[in-house]
Amino acid sequence: MGGGDGTVFMTSGRRTVSKTTNRLSISFVGGNCTGRTGLVIDGKSTIIGRGEDCDIILDGETVSRRHCTITQWGGIYVVQDSSRNGTFVNDERISEVTLADNDQLRVGQNLMVINIFPGNATSALHSQETTPLGSGFVFELRPHIVVKGLEDATTQPFSEERITIGRRTENHLVLDAENISREHAAIERRDGGYYIMDLGSANGTYHNNQRVDVAQLQHGDRVRIGSYVLQITMRDQDCIVSFVPGTPAT
Repeated sequence: MGGGDGTVFMTSGRRTVSKTTNRLSISFVGGNCTGRTGLVIDGKSTIIGRGEDCDIILDGETVSRRHCTITQWGGIYVVQDSSRNGTFVNDERISEVTLADNDQLRVGQNLMVINIFPGNATSALHSQETTPLGSGFVFELRPHIVVKGLEDATTQPFSEERITIGRRTENHLVLDAENISREHAAIERRDGGYYIMDLGSANGTYHNNQRVDVAQLQHGDRVRIGSYVLQITMRDQDCIVSFVPGTPAT
C-alpha cells in the first residue's frame, strides 16, 4: 500500500488510485444495531466487536470480541476480518477488502452501511451522522445457518438456503463416522422457517428422539445424526446449530 496524492493502492486484487483524502461514516440499518446513531470514523484504525475495548461495540452471539478492523490508508479504507464467525461485505465473507461507498458490512446480526465522502464535505458528513439513509435504499439482513462446536472454538456461518451433512467431502458439514451416511441429512431454510430432512440415510435422522423424514426446527430442539447430537437455537433470523459436547457417543 502507500499514501499521498496520486498513490496507487493494491488490496485484495483491487487497484485504487487515491487523489483526495476521504472520510468514512457508518449507518446502522439492520439487526441488533438498528436505530443507533450513525458515526464518522476519525481514527486511522477502528476495531469492531463485542469487547469493551472496541471502538464500536456490537451485540450478538456470533460477534467476536475483536471481530474486524477498519483501517485508513491514505484515501482508502480497508476492512480486515479477525473473527472466527466471519465478516461479510455485500453478503460475501471476506478476509480483507477495500470498502466502497454504499457497501453493506455485516458483523453477526448487525448490518451497517458504509459511506465515503471527500474530506471537505463536512455538511454531508454531519447529515449522515444524525439522520437515517434516504428512502431509495433497501437493505436486507439475510439469515444464516450457523454451526458451532464441530471444531474447537470455531463457528461456521452459511448463507446458503440449504446445507448438507454427511461423510462425503462434498458436504457442507463432513462427519467422518461409520454410522453417518455419505449424504445423511440436510438443513433447509424455506417459507421463513428451518427444516431438518433425512436424505435416505441407513441409520436415520432423529428430531427430539423421533425418527423423521422431515421436521420443522424450533428453538430448543435436538437433532441426532448418527452419534452426533445437535442443539438448535433460533436467534433473530438465524438458526444456530451447536454440536453438544461429548458427542459422538462411544
